[in-house]
Amino acid sequence: MKKLIFFTAVITLLALTQQVNAQDCKSAKDLETLPGKHIDAAHCEWPEQKAHWFDALGTAANKATANTILTKIETLEKQSRAKYNLKGCVLKTTFSGNTSTYPLASYDLNMGVYEYICVKNKMMVNTEYENVFRAYVNRYTGIENAFSFPDEAYYYETLKKYNGQFIPLHDFIKMDASKNINNGKGFYQDVAETTVKQGNRSVYMTRHWYFTKPGALLFVPVTRKEYLEALLVYYERERLLIADKIKEIETESAGMMKNPQKYPQLYEDGKKNLVVKKAKYPDWQQKIETKKAIVQKALKENTAVWLAQPAVVKPKVETFSWKRTYGSGPNDEVWIETRNVDTKEDAQKTGSFTFSGFWDNKGGTTLYKYNPDYFKGAEKNPAKPYMIELTYRYVKTPIGQSLVENFTENFDFDAVRNMLE
Repeated sequence: MKKLIFFTAVITLLALTQQVNAQDCKSAKDLETLPGKHIDAAHCEWPEQKAHWFDALGTAANKATANTILTKIETLEKQSRAKYNLKGCVLKTTFSGNTSTYPLASYDLNMGVYEYICVKNKMMVNTEYENVFRAYVNRYTGIENAFSFPDEAYYYETLKKYNGQFIPLHDFIKMDASKNINNGKGFYQDVAETTVKQGNRSVYMTRHWYFTKPGALLFVPVTRKEYLEALLVYYERERLLIADKIKEIETESAGMMKNPQKYPQLYEDGKKNLVVKKAKYPDWQQKIETKKAIVQKALKENTAVWLAQPAVVKPKVETFSWKRTYGSGPNDEVWIETRNVDTKEDAQKTGSFTFSGFWDNKGGTTLYKYNPDYFKGAEKNPAKPYMIELTYRYVKTPIGQSLVENFTENFDFDAVRNMLE
């Protein structure tokens, strides 16, 4: 009986596809009222890809949990369209797993809206989508790390060995209160619809819903003590990074200077290369020691009460740049750029992450971190949902607006909250 039902469904789907694909048209507008359909994850058009959706999750238990949770969310989306007349498009759902976001196993749902288009007076299904519903389990998008690190391998928890964990400073977060994180109520929209012209397909708007376990805080403020101690860890990694850069410059230059008699010009180029590239790191060891002493002094001389207060830092990351002269010639200059520092004076004096005080009374922003207590037990069952984000990206067209409004009004958000209990 089940085989008969499945066979009938397949025949019906094929008939609908042939009917739609045979449609003549003059423009896409002629296709807007044609019936739409949904190809769910279970009936994915690419079975070979489907077989590897969850490879990154490792264990069979993780894969099974991911498939169960994403299927539940997919079902909730289907139910939200129970009274919605889907037209002019094909919805296609796929699942995927992600590399480790220790201690969690992270996985996603993606449902693209592939609109019917008119090509040479024949109806076709677009191969790309503009409107898309996504679910992210055990990770959030749009959450900004407070600081950036161009040579990231030096800031892994274990130097140059990636295991999904970093030194504390790397993972501190600058929180946008408007995103309603830590409560899952309502949604956050990145671009106001009123600012976009009707029919504009070049501006994407996204609504975000964030969900956490009830009665538990996903994010907690970073204390001043934690921030200052994190700076000390950073300085030691910075020391290793610059030392390696200096070695690379010296090795490169030495290679150019091997045979001055045979290659005199290359020898001179090597000498210049050594001077010019090292000029970007003047007195670097002393600068790190000076920064370190400033932080150690703050940790030693302030009270426990003061150190326990939230760390409030400069809200905007700026890049300071300037020329440094390294010789007597008119062109003997190098440009130096420094980020993650409060002032240009600090940048020139001691470099990145020079501590010059907190920004409590200067319009600063509070640093946050993921609450370790929130994830207790995650090591035993990393695929269990601990945090879920739903997003609906859309453009200001009739199909985009109607789909996102229907989702906002009719999706069972409480059912998603219940998955986290």
